[in-house]
Amino acid sequence: MALYLKFFLTMKDLIQRTISILKIHVKNNLEVINQNQTIIKQILQEPASSKRTINFEKHYEVNRNLLSENNDLINVQLTLINFLEKYKDSDLLREQEPDINSDPVTDEEEIFRLTVSGMIPFDSKHPKYDDTGFFEKLLCHYKDNEEYEKCQQLMKTRHHKMR
Repeated sequence: MALYLKFFLTMKDLIQRTISILKIHVKNNLEVINQNQTIIKQILQEPASSKRTINFEKHYEVNRNLLSENNDLINVQLTLINFLEKYKDSDLLREQEPDINSDPVTDEEEIFRLTVSGMIPFDSKHPKYDDTGFFEKLLCHYKDNEEYEKCQQLMKTRHHKMR
């Protein structure tokens, strides 16, 4: 089965999806920052020592880096939101008819890359949905990268298929 990418996502969809991913990343960073703040408060109650100072500096540095990263992520979000707003009535963001004559993506590695990047959802319309080897490769990839939520989603998808 040939895969035509234009059937899946428009530029606007990709930008909105990117904004959502960035928001999730900022939220996750904030959770780590809050956890570190709790640890830092506990560290500050310990008696002064070089171990305490090193531990404090380690957590403080992580928080500082995460805050800097969040600042960058938020700036990217704002840039993308402004872009969407500026070009909302432009042909640039309008959905276009799929070009049936465009080159189909048939290379398994390319389909795998697009699937793990989220460009192609792994569902019943996926070109490799019935390919057990592809499914196992995808599951291994998510397991190796400790993306257990993705593993769970795959298992649910497979469970629904078996019904």
